Amino acid sequence: MEIERINSYTDSRFPQEVLDQHGAFLVDGQPWAFRIASDHAAVVSASAIDPSALAEAVELFRFFSGHITEFYDERGRCLLRLPPVERREIEIAALQPTQFSVDRDKCAAVSRFIRSAGDLVVPVTVLDGALCTLDGHTRLYTAWQMGIRTAMAFDSPLEPEQKALFAGIVQEARRRGVFRVEDMALYSHEEQEEKWNGWCRDYFGEPQS
Repeated sequence: MEIERINSYTDSRFPQEVLDQHGAFLVDGQPWAFRIASDHAAVVSASAIDPSALAEAVELFRFFSGHITEFYDERGRCLLRLPPVERREIEIAALQPTQFSVDRDKCAAVSRFIRSAGDLVVPVTVLDGALCTLDGHTRLYTAWQMGIRTAMAFDSPLEPEQKALFAGIVQEARRRGVFRVEDMALYSHEEQEEKWNGWCRDYFGEPQS
């Protein structure tokens, strides 16, 4: 089974709300839309939802949105329910980023649904003595610019290899003067692709496209 996450904000196969939330996927070439409906639930839309395919798609979806634990179809029937994730409110200023910059276009997209700390649920872990956010940098940066000062966080334990990789990113972020969310640079989409995504490809040893 092949599952692909759609990172574009323009794709006629998906509602704009789903694209803004990064909930668009292709499962064996077929569109699957995960629309986040609350702070713990999502609605799954697809032409056919096979349980085994759902399990794999949910696993990939939750890599980016681990706080979502309940999944329903468009009729409101529960497809999958996982144990709830405990979360707590934290100061955005207390978070060490694991990213150096954010994409201006993505900031504009997420600003359409950010209204309060409840719209910011991010995975965190302690690295090198600091509480680090592992994802949600664009949302956090945008929220900060909007005057929102807190977010909801849940603990996301890492495997030893993952921990070493993220610790290296933290060290590089600090070398670049990025200690807090507001320290990240704001780039155009093209600059972000070159300066951040390009750096990640080199760091993780991914082939150049």
